[in-house]
Amino acid sequence: MFKSDTAETQLQIVYRLNHITYLPHYRNSSVFIGPGYPLRTQAQYSVMDLVAAGAQKDTLALWHRSSTGTVNAENL
Repeated sequence: MFKSDTAETQLQIVYRLNHITYLPHYRNSSVFIGPGYPLRTQAQYSVMDLVAAGAQKDTLALWHRSSTGTVNAENL
């Protein structure tokens, strides 16, 4: 694989709860989503939701996320 074939990543905040990792949505990094999104579940979580449930903050190298996009049923 050539370097030009890979997308650049940056460290992003994620949350882990019960061995499940919740990632920031591509359109808005303040909205977190879990496995199966959007095909099996359309559940979205805020940082407050995850922390209140006992999630732990962590970081992963992920592709760039927007910080201001709208997340709704039309652009899951």
